[in-house]
Amino acid sequence: MKRRRNLGAWVIAGCFLIAALPALADSKLKPFAATYNLSRGGIILATVEVTLRLSPAGRYRYQARTIPTAPVAVFRDDEITELSEGRLSEEGIYPDSYLYHHRNPKKSRRTDLDFDWAAGRVTNRTADSHWSMEIQPGTQDKFSQQLLMMMTAAKGMQEIEFPVADGGRLKQYRFQTQGWEEVSTEAGTFHSLKLARSKNHKPSRASYWLAPELNYLPVKVERLETDESFIMQLRSLSWH
Repeated sequence: MKRRRNLGAWVIAGCFLIAALPALADSKLKPFAATYNLSRGGIILATVEVTLRLSPAGRYRYQARTIPTAPVAVFRDDEITELSEGRLSEEGIYPDSYLYHHRNPKKSRRTDLDFDWAAGRVTNRTADSHWSMEIQPGTQDKFSQQLLMMMTAAKGMQEIEFPVADGGRLKQYRFQTQGWEEVSTEAGTFHSLKLARSKNHKPSRASYWLAPELNYLPVKVERLETDESFIMQLRSLSWH
């Protein structure tokens, strides 16, 4: 059960942008379809399919599907979907809805968030709870925060901080640059900017490697869960 929760955790005005560096790339998001391998201890656990769709009206649809692979798939039929939808503006990203759905033959888990920007509130719905809380301008959901990270990193920011509706509370996500590294993946080798992510100023447990030549798309993500390290690496990418 512990490992099942760990796998599920994968499925990146009011925003504080600090210590700008020279801009390195176009900060506008571009639609794409990417595939990642999710592994632990060198063993591939799942394939993660990530897509970003943009509309001429300024809407976005950002989705990830995590599908277990052999030998994991022999023992489990889990599938995890994350979906964030909302609008883009010059000021940033405004999520309207967020979905987390963990499908399991024995028991599925679903969480829905609805953002009401006029009222300044977000509503959370699960199978056994329903609550609402106040949000600050610029608040992100747990998936749209990756898009905002990419956009602001492309503007050359050394530190990025903004609130995220996470686990029934507002948490401050902070990303700090850790330098540049070469990252080799199945999709190629990329000169990548490393960012360390922390929540509420606690020690970082997640790192992102962003490739400027791919519009600051993450080519590698590493997350520490208890005493285990989970790594997600880019396998393929196409621009739409």
